[in-house]
Amino acid sequence: MRNLILFKIILLFAIHSLYPQTSFVESNKIKGRVTDEKNKPIEFVSVTIQDLGLSTSTDQKGNYAFQNIPKGNYLLTFKRSGYESKSLELNLTTGDTLYNISLGESLIETPVIDVTGSFNGIDISKSTFSVTELSSRSITKNRSQTLAETIQNIPGISNVSTGTGIGKPVIRGLTSQSVLIIHDGVKHESQQWGDEHGPEISLFDLDRIEILRGPASLIYGADGIGGVINVISKPLEFSIKQKPVYYGGIVLGGFSGDDQLFSNATLGVGTKNFGLKGHFGYRKTQDVKTPNGIFDVHTPSGTRTITGGKLFNSGAEEIQGGANLGFNGKFGVLSFGFETFAREIKIHEDPEEDPDAAPNQKINTNQFSFAGSFNLTGKFKLEPVVSYQLQTRKEFESAQDKDENIEALHLDLKTFDGSVKLHHTIAKNISGTFGGSFTNQKNQTLAEEKLIPNYNANTLGIFLLEKLNAKHFTFFAGARFDTKKLEIKETVFETDSLGNPLKILLPQSLTFDAFTGSVGLAYSPQSYLSIYANLGRGWRPPSEFELFVDGVHEGTQRFERGIKTLDSLAEPKPEASINIDAGVRLSHKSLSVQLSVFRNQVDNFIYPSPTGDTLEGHPVFNMTQAQSSFVGYEYTVQFQPMKWLVLSASGDFVKTKNEATGNSLPFTPPMKNIFELKLQKTQMGKLLNPYIKFGAKVVSAQSQTDPLESKTDGYTLLNAGVGFDFVFAKSVASVDFSVDNLADTKYVDHLSRYKGYAMNPGRSFNLQLSVPFKF
Repeated sequence: MRNLILFKIILLFAIHSLYPQTSFVESNKIKGRVTDEKNKPIEFVSVTIQDLGLSTSTDQKGNYAFQNIPKGNYLLTFKRSGYESKSLELNLTTGDTLYNISLGESLIETPVIDVTGSFNGIDISKSTFSVTELSSRSITKNRSQTLAETIQNIPGISNVSTGTGIGKPVIRGLTSQSVLIIHDGVKHESQQWGDEHGPEISLFDLDRIEILRGPASLIYGADGIGGVINVISKPLEFSIKQKPVYYGGIVLGGFSGDDQLFSNATLGVGTKNFGLKGHFGYRKTQDVKTPNGIFDVHTPSGTRTITGGKLFNSGAEEIQGGANLGFNGKFGVLSFGFETFAREIKIHEDPEEDPDAAPNQKINTNQFSFAGSFNLTGKFKLEPVVSYQLQTRKEFESAQDKDENIEALHLDLKTFDGSVKLHHTIAKNISGTFGGSFTNQKNQTLAEEKLIPNYNANTLGIFLLEKLNAKHFTFFAGARFDTKKLEIKETVFETDSLGNPLKILLPQSLTFDAFTGSVGLAYSPQSYLSIYANLGRGWRPPSEFELFVDGVHEGTQRFERGIKTLDSLAEPKPEASINIDAGVRLSHKSLSVQLSVFRNQVDNFIYPSPTGDTLEGHPVFNMTQAQSSFVGYEYTVQFQPMKWLVLSASGDFVKTKNEATGNSLPFTPPMKNIFELKLQKTQMGKLLNPYIKFGAKVVSAQSQTDPLESKTDGYTLLNAGVGFDFVFAKSVASVDFSVDNLADTKYVDHLSRYKGYAMNPGRSFNLQLSVPFKF
């Protein structure tokens, strides 16, 4: 309660002290024209004011316009497939302002802004973080069933998979609660401590996905010591004319690898000051198909021969939807959002243990959110964000149990999350952000299996960041303080046959505090070259699972015991990381190079340590803390030797070490390198950007493993794709056909949770149709 009151005081003080000036902020119009290198207009260029979340597109004459824009500093982005992307910084004062820009034809795709590593969007040349991006068009081409699978080929990113239905993103060797998922400015909470618990995020109606590699506690508080995945939806559209604008789209697709079918419909309307948009999607998959035949895999007990074919009980079904309501006026921008995601997932078990096993999960996630952006004066802007999330996770041991609602695990999590940021401009080249955040969580463990206790948790944070922009360099520094108070409620972990308690966790309180911060420098001696370095400190308090787990965890097939379970007097410490990051970004004519190197040391790293004992037929693992290190690199090279040809290569490597044992950490991603050749023309008749591509993903063997972890062999996957865009209803529609695992290669991925008894998916033919419209 004390933390909540303090947070409210911070919010009210910020609003009250500056509110009288709000009504006097003038609004203006931003307009301009986008042309090519021959001064010909370019239609269908997406133009976005990143700071306000407003978007429009150019007409046949290349013109664009925004109305009711308060004066202040803004970052505009210009994007269209087949052309280079650009950003434009502007200082809007009074009156209508004209901003024209020219885009050259290019097949090279690079991020142009960074909104994840800063409280305000900035040009990528000024970012001191290792940031990459998956654009809206790239998402359409690469959209898979899960977020992790969609982004797994980005350098530094991997996927801990449980079939095709569950994917957990890995950044530089760290996963679960060490990786933050942000959806439209809101932290996504989905019991990420579980190996088989994946983020429940819709992959439709997205503008882009940004990935920040490295600790981000300064920006987002606790967790995220590995990095951040920022999922950004397409903004609302507002009309610049008297009549409303109507827009939306239909997405249809299917994958043969698991007989998957999916669809999504979006519909929106916008007037000058009002916007409304909704979307609804459905996806259903059957059992996963693996290559036929036999294949030898490594297990801790020796080599095992497994058989391919369909994986019994590995399908999934999901329904997702949402709505956004927005207001755009002289005061700024207001938006209200709702997202719902319901998924049922079947989990394939080892057929040698029980060929008829059919465990499954049923997850429901609902989120309500509010966000605002108020330009109080030309030098001050206030941004509050508030969300309320409800997630129910149920796990069943069989299909019959699900039908009869006999739950093995039932977790009910409610999360209130709020933050307020006051952006300020001290001088022409000095700007920053001050603010606070507050999170309240309430968890109830309702079924027989008790992996975590009932608890309430409150987290409060305050932060300050200042940034200096000069002609050739950008310097920023920031600091943050967070405190988390965890209140454990009485929880019965075990009962006898009559329901009498045998094992009870009594009420108790724990508090975790941390100071974090970051300093960084970006140097641009030329417009096409940027050199950056960053030193950051992150933190993560132990999860309730790591503290109090006491029993069999069916998801990992282990008997696990938490830090406080082993010793009720133990004083567990938060994980604390020190990360050094450095890199180069080069984008000159027909060549683009991005290279980053890093070292991340995590003190008090929490991991399950094997004891060699067995309880209830499962190996016993105790949660333990020790120092660990992560060292590696990422690279991306794109070369366009001809107007219609682009060659690309990308890859990553990470080496992990548990300093207590000298061993590598479990689930350390093996080195990967990805090569691609793409042929594409800007226009061929009525077809826009027709392309054909061929690629190869080369994954090395992973022999540096934990002693009780299986080694895996290397493999190479071939893929191909063809597609094109076309004009439909004043928008650009697209058709994409691709083939994954073209040679139907037999392999097991090191991060697959099935790797000891099942192969990864075989050849898959994929078709996606995306048809947006506007009138």
